[in-house]
Formats: sequence, C-alpha cells, structure tokens
Amino acid sequence: MFPKTLFSGKQKISPIFFTFIILAISFLAFFLDVATRNLIAFDIFYFPSIMLVTWYLGSRPGFLMVVLIALLWSIAQSYEGYSADQRTFFLDSGVHAFVFAVIFWLTTLVHKKTLLLEQKTKELARSNLELELFAGKAAHDLQAPLATILGFAELLKEKCEGSGEEAMKDFSERIINNVRRMSVFIKALLNYAGVKKSEPAPSPVELEKVVKEVIDDFHFAAIEKKAEITCGPLPVLAVNPGLAGLLFQNLIGNAMKYCEKEPRILISAVRKGKEWIFSIQDNGIGIPEKSRERVFILFEKLETRQKYPGSGIGLATCQKIVECYGGRIWVESKPGEGSTFFFTLPAA
Repeated sequence: MFPKTLFSGKQKISPIFFTFIILAISFLAFFLDVATRNLIAFDIFYFPSIMLVTWYLGSRPGFLMVVLIALLWSIAQSYEGYSADQRTFFLDSGVHAFVFAVIFWLTTLVHKKTLLLEQKTKELARSNLELELFAGKAAHDLQAPLATILGFAELLKEKCEGSGEEAMKDFSERIINNVRRMSVFIKALLNYAGVKKSEPAPSPVELEKVVKEVIDDFHFAAIEKKAEITCGPLPVLAVNPGLAGLLFQNLIGNAMKYCEKEPRILISAVRKGKEWIFSIQDNGIGIPEKSRERVFILFEKLETRQKYPGSGIGLATCQKIVECYGGRIWVESKPGEGSTFFFTLPAA
C-alpha cells in the first residue's frame, strides 16, 4: 500500500522527522481550508496524514492523528463566516470525525493483514526451502544403498541362471525391476529439487542446439520405436541450458513413452508479444479433458497411464522450470489422437 523503504534500508528516516513532515502537511491543508474557504476541496489531503502515521508509527499515533485532524477540520469550519448555524457545524464535524476514524480503522486492518501475510510468506518460503533440501538430501543418500541392492540382486540372478531355481530367479528379477524403478523415481526427485527459482541471469542459449542434443540422447529409443522427431526454428533465449534441456527431455520423453504407434513429434515456437510460445505435439494416447491440470501435480499419474513406467514427477518439473522464468505451461489434447504441450518463456 505504501513504500516499505521509508523506515528500511541503509538510510532510515527518523520517526520524529517523519511525524514533523506529516504534521506540516496537515497544517498546510488546514491553512488552505481557512484561506480558500473551500473545505471539501481539501478534505482529501487529510486522509494520507492519518494513513501514513497509522501505517508506519502504529495504531496509537494514528488514533491521535485522527483526533488532531478532526480538531483542525472543526476549527477551519468554525472560522468566522463559515458555518451557517451550530446544528450544521456539529453535524459536519461529527460526520468528518467518523470518516477519519473509518480511514484509521481500515488502515490498521490492512496493515495487520499485510504483516500477517508477510509472516506467512516467509514461513512458507522457509518451509519450501527445507522440503527441497530434505528431498534432495534424501534422494541423494538413497542412491548408494539402492546401487548396492541392485548389485547383489544381479549377482543372485546370475547364480540362479544355470541352477534351475526358477523361483529364486523370479524373485531376483522382481528385486532388480523394483530397484531400477525406484532409481528412476529418485533421479526424477533430484531433478525436481534441483530446479532453483533464484539464479544469476544466464547467458543467451541457442535452444535449437539444446533440443538437438536432447534428441540425440533419444537416438536408440527413437530407432527402436521408429519415432520421427521434427524441430522447427527455435529462438535464442537467456535461460539455463541444463534446465532447458531437462524441460525438453521430459516433454519429448513423454511424447515417445505414451504412444502406442510410431511416434510423430513436432517441436515449434512462435513469437507473440513479449513472449515465445513453444509447442511439443505428438500422436500419443492423449489426455482426458478433466485430467489436463492433474498431469502437472507432483506424483500424480492418470489411470490411463498407470501401465507405463514413470515417476509422476516429470511434468511437475517442467512446470517448475517454466514458472522459474515467469512462464506458464498447459496441454491441449484429444484422447486417442495425441496431445500438444504448450509453454511460454519471456522474449527478453
């Protein structure tokens, strides 16, 4: 509502000096009232005095300011030749005193709500930071024991290969599959926790080059599924190349994963005003209309996608990356005909 730098920063304004300025403004308004004999025109100048004192000095000085302003207004009104009769004088004074009190009460209420909101925001930021640190630390620490379990399970499977113990072989395969799935989940969680909103301004990056590297990573998977990935011209933007690569990796990977025929993926971008709109179009299984927002929720997997491997973190990571740069992400889809994921990034 008012600038917070008035009593913050390296150069602080003394409360006494601030009070003196407000009183000077109030008496100036009072003088103009008396000199011009036009009360209504200068009523509005009393309001900032009450609001500023209440906001920065507290409710008690604010209440005293209400009393002072009401007194000044009454004196100005009672100036010789101003009031027609006492009834009008007391009525106008009472109405203005009430209005000044309402301004004081509303300012106090808004100030308290603002302080509460700032406190909750700080608590939320601290809680989010702790959760991200915990998620990253827990995921990192779980990698080592998982690798050990996987190693022993693979050794057990090798020993059971020629022994004829089919039950033991089946158990070892189940262990290996579950450990690998858990490893994928932990890596996805690490990626999600690693997306930071506060980072230094990155250098301009050729997104075509980033996408080409991501497509190269999918080379063997694309050959296996006979996928065709087409990338149109992409802009040069100031984004973190690692985050941009992770963003396109998740979206292209999803387009290939959730497709029951030969994948056809088209990547394009178009400039619209102060932002670029990117699109990744596929011919996969699609997403029901009622579930288009749920796919971006952390750990959320749709019923139609339960049979496909994945952690349910990829699209949440994409949303977090896009929002880091002030963009937005959404999906348009027809079940059975494919999906198109859109996201925006600022042009400057």
